[in-house]
Amino acid sequence: MLGEEFRGPAAVTVVYFLVYYAFMILQLGLRSDARARCAESGEDFDRFKTIDGGAVMGDRTFLNTLEQMGPFLAALWSCAVCVDPGLATALGSCAVAFRLFFPIFWSLGPDGAWNPLVELSTQPYYCCVFGMLGSVAAWAIAGVDISVGHWSIILTEVLGFYVAFFAVAFVLGRVIYLITRGSYS
Repeated sequence: MLGEEFRGPAAVTVVYFLVYYAFMILQLGLRSDARARCAESGEDFDRFKTIDGGAVMGDRTFLNTLEQMGPFLAALWSCAVCVDPGLATALGSCAVAFRLFFPIFWSLGPDGAWNPLVELSTQPYYCCVFGMLGSVAAWAIAGVDISVGHWSIILTEVLGFYVAFFAVAFVLGRVIYLITRGSYS
């Protein structure tokens, strides 16, 4: 059995799944509303072809949470086990809290459409995930435990990991894109 210090990451895991299933209920409710709007206007509702702002937001909220589940859980637990359960709990909790704002910010767009406010949920979420992954990378590569520093230094390192991970991912993604794009001209 894991020690008491892992109760935080365990609780964050449970809360992530509660949010995930709450977003599934959101998706089903918004899809039901879209079906009703179609019926009121005399249109047929097709889950895959009907374009409805509410249904799109519900689908993207639920599916984005599903898409991010693997990276989030890998980052959370590798940080908890390899670096520090407290750091994993703090960053994981912040990530889940920012994830909750995704549908709220989305719905604030014109007619409930996606808008730049969504990034106020997405980018801090990424920062937390990349902070956890970066702390694991620092430990794996250099044996450095960033959790032992002053909170201001830890925050600076987390922000640095966020920038570094995005930069490396962008360059790698761009190279792969340039290599593969010719096959689809």
